[in-house]
Amino acid sequence: MLAGVIRFSVRHAGVVVALALLLLGYGGYRLTHAGLDIFPEFSAPRVVIQTEARGLTAEQTETLVTQRIERHLAGLIGLDALRSESIQGLSVVTAIFRDDTDILRNRQWVGERLNALVGQLPPGAGPPVIVPLSSSSATVLTLGLHSDTLDLMALRDLVDWTLAPRLLGVPGVADVNVFGGEIRQLQIQPDLARLRRHGLSIQDVLTAAQEATGMPGAGFVENANQRIDVRITGLPIAADTLRRVVLLRRDGQQLTLGDVATVTAGPRPPIGAAAIGGHPGVVLMVIAQHGANTLSVSRAVERVLDDLSPLFRQQGIAFHPALFRPADYIERSLENLSGHLLMGVESKYALFGAL
Repeated sequence: MLAGVIRFSVRHAGVVVALALLLLGYGGYRLTHAGLDIFPEFSAPRVVIQTEARGLTAEQTETLVTQRIERHLAGLIGLDALRSESIQGLSVVTAIFRDDTDILRNRQWVGERLNALVGQLPPGAGPPVIVPLSSSSATVLTLGLHSDTLDLMALRDLVDWTLAPRLLGVPGVADVNVFGGEIRQLQIQPDLARLRRHGLSIQDVLTAAQEATGMPGAGFVENANQRIDVRITGLPIAADTLRRVVLLRRDGQQLTLGDVATVTAGPRPPIGAAAIGGHPGVVLMVIAQHGANTLSVSRAVERVLDDLSPLFRQQGIAFHPALFRPADYIERSLENLSGHLLMGVESKYALFGAL
């Protein structure tokens, strides 16, 4: 048989060369588009639903949020198991499907069931949110920032408004999880003695703040020829403007929020923290999309970080671009594989030379 193959190859050398070039081109295409990751997709198709329930205890979250979500998800086609975790202010439900199901269709079915929960969750509980679809190994890069010149609130502002949106724009990035820092918010700290003096309650302060900071539709004004939309402007976006919001009008005088409360920009009550080398800071975990090439996504993210490095140096921020980088293992494996192939080729030529 081997003699026949050799005879065919000699007689049809052009066909053999063409097939070799075709296989070489196909191999190069597959090599450049290969999904490189530390592990294959080893986990079963799963859909994770997170629901914030601020002010609720772990038991209330389990009863009022988690169990209702589980009841609505029961009976889905291909559903293998439901797992959940309820902590103070947060519900996490994981729907695990059979291996032979389509993850995208599973997410669609889960989303349809969650739409039926509108209006059934307790007040203050946010809508159930499906976590972005990510790979099994998930994290492609962990980076951190800390500064001796900027406070944690300014550092978190830079991350939330500049760094995280840039990273989310990189192809292959599913999500960016941010830990640490201080989230800026407008805070109203009522003075109870002043409220009692004017016959007001905390609910009056809350109502005034909600009406002042909301974005209600103002309708329109119509005449014989046209309809003019009414737009509300001048909404308070800073502590100074919120402080001047009118709370009560009495006897020709105005009582503002600043008269009965301290209005300031302060940090949201934290639920966690982060540190880099013992320094309080902000840590970001870049999550890859399902089926993304870890090596390509890591290098694309690093190019964005290189563009932002001058900004970090200008503001006196210590930037740590690779606290955890799984692509290092992939690159090292490729280098070792290339070295082994090279040594194999050299050994083959040495053997032929000896013969």
